[in-house]
Amino acid sequence: MTQASNIFIKDTIIKLLTAIGSEKEIKKYINKFSSTEQQFAVIKVGGAVVEEDLDNLISSVVFLNQVGLRPIIIHGGGPGLSKELDAKKIDFSFIDGQRVTSEAVRDVAINVFGDINSLLVRRLNEQGALAMGFKEEIFKSEKKSEELGYVGEIKKVNIKPINEAIKDGFIPVISPLGITETNEVVNINADVATINLVEEIKPYKVVFLSQVGGIYDNNESLIQSINLDLEYEEMMNADWLHSGMQLKLKQIKELLDLLPRSSSVSITKPIDLPKELFTDSGSGTLIKRGHGIDIFESKDQDIQKKFFSIIESSFNGILNKSFFNDGDYKIFLTTCERAAIAVSMEYKVPYMDKFGVIAEAKGEGIGSAIFHEMKKEFPEIFWRSKSNNPINKFYLSMADGYQKTGEWDIFWMGINDYSKLNECINFAVSKQQTISY
Repeated sequence: MTQASNIFIKDTIIKLLTAIGSEKEIKKYINKFSSTEQQFAVIKVGGAVVEEDLDNLISSVVFLNQVGLRPIIIHGGGPGLSKELDAKKIDFSFIDGQRVTSEAVRDVAINVFGDINSLLVRRLNEQGALAMGFKEEIFKSEKKSEELGYVGEIKKVNIKPINEAIKDGFIPVISPLGITETNEVVNINADVATINLVEEIKPYKVVFLSQVGGIYDNNESLIQSINLDLEYEEMMNADWLHSGMQLKLKQIKELLDLLPRSSSVSITKPIDLPKELFTDSGSGTLIKRGHGIDIFESKDQDIQKKFFSIIESSFNGILNKSFFNDGDYKIFLTTCERAAIAVSMEYKVPYMDKFGVIAEAKGEGIGSAIFHEMKKEFPEIFWRSKSNNPINKFYLSMADGYQKTGEWDIFWMGINDYSKLNECINFAVSKQQTISY
């Protein structure tokens, strides 16, 4: 490895470690990804990323390589293909989002995708992250229809050379091309190729890298996590989710339905890839099948025991044994028993008294999911948090407002009457602390 490569790697590691969070978080996720029996990740790289954000893409993949992780990369190339076809004055069109591929279009696609593949492999190898390119040998295909021409429908995914490359320490880089039984090369939609590859590989993580970097709501705010079990129907019926993202969300759901429940899909930017993978807060949109959420009365002794276990794991402290003795509570509990919320009904406005996610589940999106379910049940609600609590950033993203009062930050949603709000703040401040450390 050259001196320039060593300097590049050192600068890359320093830059990314500074940007993404604590060493403890990073080690937690590296251990999780390294110990799983599943392949680590399939990363789909959009063609626009290759054209406009190549340096950040290479930096992020080099970082993964340096910590001992070998992702499988599959790239697109649509924008580059369109430019080259325009330059050669070759006509093309689309049917239902798929490029009609004449023989002339196919031949240009082979060259464009081959060049992108070679570029990615060369740049990774230059920086010490060994990569191996695969152009048309992975997807055994047949022509999808006469109308679409040389567009391939995948019949089999040849994963043997991919697994062998990873075993030998290489990062596989795959083009969206296929080969038919008659040895004709066909063009494959990169998202479709990714879905077929993921279905066969069943990786722990699936990442779509794009310039947009996630899914945004009707206020143009990034949606940090989506629990498909709870939110899919609502999102698909939302008028603000445009048709292209609806299709992608539908494809992601179909994909996750085929994978182990531990799998997830992330949509993020290349520069944010390490942060999305190695921090609890993430960066981009994390999509999981999720788990159901049940609501219980606080009188159930078995539910109380589960609640105590979750809260004490989350806070790394001891919850007062008399917590449920006074007052009426509603307990929200995920079916996986990894996140819980207790809402006190003793005041005229519901008060979220405790919210916790067990330590090993933080960063999986279940906290956001259970919080959304609580919000549906209680449109008006308030709560408090220590001013130095790292979760306050999440609370700020969820709350309609907050106020600092000494050691406590008071948050609220749906409370618009100032006098009522002032009373809620005073109530929250007066509450006794119930966790000991």
